[in-house]
Amino acid sequence: MRALILVLAALVMLSAANATWRAKSAAGRVVIEMSVWGMPFENALYLDEYIPEFERQNPNIKVRFLHLDNYQNRILMLRAGGIAPDVMRQNTNYMAQYIRRGMNLPLDEYMDGPDGIDRADFIPVTLDGLRYNGKTYGIPQDINIRGLFYNKDLFDAAKLPYPNERWTWEDLKKAADILANPATNGGKKDITGLLAGSKTFDFMPFYYQAGGRMWNDAKTEPVFDNETAIKAIAFFKSVSGDFMMSQSSSERGGLGPFTFFQNGQAAMMIDGSWHSPHLKQDGKGLRFGVAPLPRGVRGMSVSTSCNWGVSAQTKHPKEAWKLAKFLSSTEALTRYWQTLWVAPPARWSSLKSPEFRHITGVGKQSPAVTDPEEFREKCGWIPYVLENNLTTVEFIGPFSSQLYSKLDYALESILLQGSEPKAALRKARDETLQQIREAQKTFVR
Repeated sequence: MRALILVLAALVMLSAANATWRAKSAAGRVVIEMSVWGMPFENALYLDEYIPEFERQNPNIKVRFLHLDNYQNRILMLRAGGIAPDVMRQNTNYMAQYIRRGMNLPLDEYMDGPDGIDRADFIPVTLDGLRYNGKTYGIPQDINIRGLFYNKDLFDAAKLPYPNERWTWEDLKKAADILANPATNGGKKDITGLLAGSKTFDFMPFYYQAGGRMWNDAKTEPVFDNETAIKAIAFFKSVSGDFMMSQSSSERGGLGPFTFFQNGQAAMMIDGSWHSPHLKQDGKGLRFGVAPLPRGVRGMSVSTSCNWGVSAQTKHPKEAWKLAKFLSSTEALTRYWQTLWVAPPARWSSLKSPEFRHITGVGKQSPAVTDPEEFREKCGWIPYVLENNLTTVEFIGPFSSQLYSKLDYALESILLQGSEPKAALRKARDETLQQIREAQKTFVR
């Protein structure tokens, strides 16, 4: 109780200090707070480019920039104190919870008004996670997609063609077996054909490729305990490296697939588009490319997005909308991609622009890509996936965190401990449903 009182007192003091700051600093201008997380070189983009240009275009608005660590919890605390930032960078993984709790302002009247946007310019899947009960609660910034990373040197040594958009599960399995065998991979020892983790996000692409879905239509009940999931788990286990499937994370020293792929110990890895700049910078001569994920009964990847939400607590919704709109403009998204290239922009106009293929980087933290062939190998798969609608955010909903927690445990017990899949999946489903019933009590009716 004492700790709760202290937290509430701190929030009251922070609220009062915030009001005082705004009163002293507005100088006739409306003060809008925006919050982000990320690396220092990302902050520089906002502080050195975006905010000065926005304030030049809108001289009646002053932007106060907040970089928050422990972001999700900090936003929840600020909201509890009545001082949530006016414009918040949000990830779709937890944004659905914010929406159900009434934290985000519906933006339709602004999006479709005289100072609105062209919704058709946004890649459809990026808007899918922002809608609830017919209203839209955010504006997309980018999209993070999972792809198939491959080591060109190891493929060359095994005399195998590189992966491409026509690959199937059978192609993946065949290549993984060849690349792991010194008798067929050019004499390379201790190489894993394909690395993926043993968590929900590692399993989901295979599940969707097999034709599955995670939720009922209302996204209130999980539906992953079925024969499609069992089939996907069996293939997932057959094609993943024994090293990942026979040792827990602690037994591997906490190291995941990325580290082993970066060090040249794996021929392929399934992971997010955001890894490409890091691999190019820190891969120690690693020659790699990225391709769309192979097809099962259908082609499919999984994605999350970063978005800009406007707080339901804002006292200046029109001005907050202007900032959110600016941050998701074609020019802002193109510039973000050119410098950081961790996730492609959410707009077709950015994705299809000549500038999309011209990665400038920001130096050591994010290198440039100047060779068109290198761009094609590392980034050419992205437009293909998006233009052919080969990724989904169906798994994202207000109870995603509950699903991840229970399904993670079930998958590890199946893959690492040999638990019976049907029983483990049913147990995970029942426990997820129980947690959902508790979480629903905190949502706005």
